[in-house]
Amino acid sequence: MGELFCRQVPLRPAYDAELAGALAVRGFVPMPFDADALEAMRTDIRGFSEEIREGYEARGYVVEDLTVPAADGYPIGLVHTHAAGARDLRPCVFYIHGGGMMVGTPWDGVTDFEGWIDDFGASVFSVDYRLAPEFTAPTLVEDCYTALCYVVEHAQALGINPEAIVVAGMSAGGGLAAGTALLAREHSGPPLAGQLLMAPMLDPDADGDSVRQEPLTGPWSAEENRRAWSMVLAGTDPGEVRFNTPGRVKDLAGLPPALLEVGSAETFRSEVIDYAARIWRAGGSAELHVWDGGYHGFENHFHTSVGRAALESRNSWLGRIFGYGPQDKVVG
Repeated sequence: MGELFCRQVPLRPAYDAELAGALAVRGFVPMPFDADALEAMRTDIRGFSEEIREGYEARGYVVEDLTVPAADGYPIGLVHTHAAGARDLRPCVFYIHGGGMMVGTPWDGVTDFEGWIDDFGASVFSVDYRLAPEFTAPTLVEDCYTALCYVVEHAQALGINPEAIVVAGMSAGGGLAAGTALLAREHSGPPLAGQLLMAPMLDPDADGDSVRQEPLTGPWSAEENRRAWSMVLAGTDPGEVRFNTPGRVKDLAGLPPALLEVGSAETFRSEVIDYAARIWRAGGSAELHVWDGGYHGFENHFHTSVGRAALESRNSWLGRIFGYGPQDKVVG
């Protein structure tokens, strides 16, 4: 009994059995922080991304490359994907990729893109924001917000319903999506119908139980998270980066409805629960799903029961936000 009370690291919730099997087969790749290894990972990801894009084009989807000028003149890449012959005034998912804010391309997270396009007739915009350590906060979140503003300003030409835009992101992208929603509130627009935050990376100061339960091992450990944040925030003024660190923002009133999802067995669990609770405390709308046995990135394992359940709940929420479900999709 004495040993139990002296335990310094809390026991981590067990992984779901199906997810544990998937992890045993596929493994996970820790984030490299050495410059050469980081660039090698980026090169590999770019190669995979080209293959994914080619697959979408081969299946008949329309893929358009757009360029949005940042305030400093930097050309922010933005990829627009939708179905050929899709109706005018489509709902829009503005997607921000993950990768610890250090790696990634607009084609990361595409496991959901096809469903959003096919089930809801949506346009998906995915932003190629600048990455750390070459760029630091708040550049990353400001790139995302600038690209969002471009989509809204050109909504008619792009065939977008400006009243049906959801900002979405996974992991680092989830945190940037939350920050983008905060910037939209700060600037009184663009209006957002919702924010879809999948295992979002919200708070560099998070110190809840889940941080201590995933200190060094597992998909996206607390140590990887700490080091990534140190890169993103290196040399920055805390007063200037607050929307790049949404977990530090005190006032969460006046935000669009949120869906937050996280695994019970991952580093971000505590900060995601806290963020949802603070939205409720401010009188806002938030739906929270903590998926039992889920580790970071489990949402991509659609062959597992919990992965399918997460996808179904995500689509249910999107249908309610857009005002119709997949069975009501209109094309042509």
